[in-house]
Amino acid sequence: MTQIIVVDDDNTNSSLIKMLLELDGFNVEACEDQQSAEHAASSETRAFVIDCHLARGRSGLDLLRAIRAGNTNAAEETAVIITSGDYRREDESMNLGANLFLLKPYPPNALSEAITEILTKGGQL
Repeated sequence: MTQIIVVDDDNTNSSLIKMLLELDGFNVEACEDQQSAEHAASSETRAFVIDCHLARGRSGLDLLRAIRAGNTNAAEETAVIITSGDYRREDESMNLGANLFLLKPYPPNALSEAITEILTKGGQL
């Protein structure tokens, strides 16, 4: 099964995303902050879904930077999808190496379809 890490400080949101992705056959670990996501990351991790705005003024973009810099146990080329309710974060997200930016709210199937498409193109599925 494809391992996905969902990083969102909103437990309701991360639980919903986890459930929907699991229904589509993914193995999902939900994390509420960068530290727990870095701890959960492994060579088996194929994608991250990261909320741009995390608790206590933290940014999900810091985790994106860490992944792309090779500072996690996940591969630097691991797919990263940034989600946010603020469309102004899209350019920065993409410039930092995100594979996709999804503006919240997005249709429930959009995330699963996006992950499948990104991983299929990258040959990792």
